[in-house]
Amino acid sequence: MPVAKLKEVWKEITLLSTWIAAVTGAFIIPLPSWHSNDENTSFLMKFGVFIATVLAGFLILYSLKNKKIKTWMRLSIEFIVFFIGIYAAYHFTREAKTLPYLDKDIVIGNEFVDNNPFEAFKASHGFSPARDEKMMVILGDPEKAWTKEGIMFNRIQLMVLLFFCYLFSAGFIISFCNLIILYKEKYKIKIEKK
Repeated sequence: MPVAKLKEVWKEITLLSTWIAAVTGAFIIPLPSWHSNDENTSFLMKFGVFIATVLAGFLILYSLKNKKIKTWMRLSIEFIVFFIGIYAAYHFTREAKTLPYLDKDIVIGNEFVDNNPFEAFKASHGFSPARDEKMMVILGDPEKAWTKEGIMFNRIQLMVLLFFCYLFSAGFIISFCNLIILYKEKYKIKIEKK
């Protein structure tokens, strides 16, 4: 009898365990190294990942109400397309808005400060430092070369893109798991009817 009851609720158990894995994974997976420059960024990033996971959890509630395979197929495709687009945007933005320094990525700004150290470097050496060497010139402190406002804008932009990456990936995992469960139920019913 307990096995029969377990079979009745296996869908809910599977979706809940997927959601729990998404929540746990969000806190186990280390955040990108660019967040470590600011203590508030670390808190906001973890809070954003938690919110993204909670929002994805609402899909589980929706899955209990909606049992249409077409709906979940559409949601799975939409989530994976959005995830790929946002991840590509995050990747390119991260490449453009960070510079490497001692195995970390440091967020840079959009506008240089007055008395730009790279101009001074160029004046004294006759050439500009390479992109990978810029942080060495300023010893890993982006505020020596870029405005604080520009650095904060880029940091927020990266956090928002990463938030949507977590949201769409968790949404895809949950909707795709539900799609598999619904297909399994559909073909199980067809086999039982034969």
